[in-house]
Amino acid sequence: MRRTKDEAFAKAVEWQSLSPVRSWVLAWARDIEIARRPDLAARHARARSNLEHEDAATAREALRELSAVLDEAMKAVRA
Repeated sequence: MRRTKDEAFAKAVEWQSLSPVRSWVLAWARDIEIARRPDLAARHARARSNLEHEDAATAREALRELSAVLDEAMKAVRA
């Protein structure tokens, strides 16, 4: 997380824009939302663990679930 924060601030200086910092803050808040909610944290961990599953259907479902978890967390952050 520190590396991505440092990259966001470097881009902000380079681009003379706060957009990279805003994006980093949103991603950070999304990750905190996932961590603070046991239901989302469990779904997130389960999905991540199946992303490289040998069964393609399982891996696709894991990707879909991971996307759903990230979307749910982002909606909560923006509410």
